Amino acid sequence: MRLATPADAAAIAHVHRASWRSTYGGILPDAVITAHAGRRSESTWRRQLGERIPEAATWAAEIDGALVGFASVGPARHRLEGLESEIYALYVLQDAQRRGVGRALVTESARHFVRHGRFGFYLWVLKANRARMFYETLGGREIAGKTERLGLHAFAQVAYGWHDLTGLIAP
Repeated sequence: MRLATPADAAAIAHVHRASWRSTYGGILPDAVITAHAGRRSESTWRRQLGERIPEAATWAAEIDGALVGFASVGPARHRLEGLESEIYALYVLQDAQRRGVGRALVTESARHFVRHGRFGFYLWVLKANRARMFYETLGGREIAGKTERLGLHAFAQVAYGWHDLTGLIAP
C-alpha cells in the first residue's frame, strides 16, 4: 500500500475501467457500462494525482509489483450525519479480490483521515452491488440513499458510514 503518483495514472485508469466492467456487468445495462466504464482517462488521473489538495489522496494497492486496486479519498462532498470525509472511489481488479486488498485500502483510507483530524467517513455504493456486504463486514452502516442517472438509466445508491474508525485502524 502506498500513495499513488502521476506515474500510476495508466494503471489506475486500467483498474478503473476493468473494475467497472466486472463489477457492474449484470447490474447496469451494457450500453451504460460501455459509455461510462472508466470515464476518467489516463490524462485525467495524471492531472488529479499531480494536484496537491489538502486531505485528499489516492492509495495504490500492489501485488507482486502490479497495481491491482486504488482508493481515492478526501473531504466529504456533502455532509452526511456529520461525517467530514469520503472515499470517492475504491476499485480492486476481480482477480485480486478476496485477498485483503479492499480491506487494506479502506484501512489505509481510515488512517489517512485520522492523520488529518477526521474521525469518520462515508462512501457511496450501488444498491444492487454485492460489494455492499463487504462494507457491512467492515462495520459500515447504511446512512443514506439516493437515485442517480447515467444516461437514461436510473440506479439506486446507498451510503455507508463509519462514525468510529477505531476498529478499522487497530492493528
